[in-house]
Amino acid sequence: MVCAAISARISPECIEKIYSVRLVPKEAEAADLNTVADLIKDACLCLPGTVVIEKGDLYGLEVWRASSILGRELKYPETIAERTSIELAHHVSLAGRRLVLGGGE
Repeated sequence: MVCAAISARISPECIEKIYSVRLVPKEAEAADLNTVADLIKDACLCLPGTVVIEKGDLYGLEVWRASSILGRELKYPETIAERTSIELAHHVSLAGRRLVLGGGE
């Protein structure tokens, strides 16, 4: 598994600036809630601000529950820029996964 974290400044409509991109690979037998939460925690470690993730990434938990598991402020995407930043992170993680698996083409 590979998790991508993007630290960015966003407005409601667009990504204004990307400060950093972080990839964290992890080998795991299964993608259960604890494994995914630990992977997200590792990827977001020392990054400022609110974590924006898709609801399905933490198995559809309510925001307050997912936030308590991660131990930081969390929200699900509401604006175009938040959705765009998640899409960007998905592209980065997919490319990183392909590189880790050796199929970089």
